[in-house]
Amino acid sequence: MEEDIRELLQQFQDGYKERDVTKLDEFMTPFHQQDDIELIGIGAAVRGGHEWFEGAQAVREIIESDCTYWGDVVLDVVGAKITVLQNVAWLSTSGTLAQTDTFEKALPFYLNQMKELLENEEQPADTKLMEATHFGMRRLRERQKGVGYEWPFVLTAVLVQTDDAWRFHTIHWSVPVD
Repeated sequence: MEEDIRELLQQFQDGYKERDVTKLDEFMTPFHQQDDIELIGIGAAVRGGHEWFEGAQAVREIIESDCTYWGDVVLDVVGAKITVLQNVAWLSTSGTLAQTDTFEKALPFYLNQMKELLENEEQPADTKLMEATHFGMRRLRERQKGVGYEWPFVLTAVLVQTDDAWRFHTIHWSVPVD
C-alpha cells in the first residue's frame, strides 16, 4: 500500500514538474473526484477564504493557475512519511519551489489576486488592508529573491482508497515564515 501511495505522490510531482495545462485532466486523476476535496494553499487562513479551495472544480482551477504562474516544484517523494490505516492514509514531506519566471510575467495575476482580497465583502476594512499588505509584501519578497531562488515548503495530504485506487482528498501546502 505504501508503495502505491508513493507512486501516486510521484505522479503528483510529475504533474507539477511538467506544468502542462493541456494535460490538466490527466493531472486531476490522482484526486478523489468528489466535491468534499480540498487544497489549502500557503496563504490560507480561513475556510472558504483566500487560497482555501474546496471542490473538484476549485482544486482544478488552482492547479491550472499553479501550472501557469508557479515555478518548479520538487517534492521529496522518497523521504515522504506515509501512514496507512485501512482505506485512509496521510503523508508529510518537504520540497522546494524554484522561481522560474520573472516577477513581471505574474504581476497581472498577482494584482488580480490582491483585487479579490480587497473586494471580499465578508471581511472588515482593516482585515482587508492587512491581508492585501501582507500579500503585497510576499510578492515583493519573491521579486527580491529573484529567478532561481528555491523556497522551502512542507506538503501534507490525506488520501482515501476508493475502487482499489488511492486518491488525494486533502492537500495542504505550507511555507516557513520568512
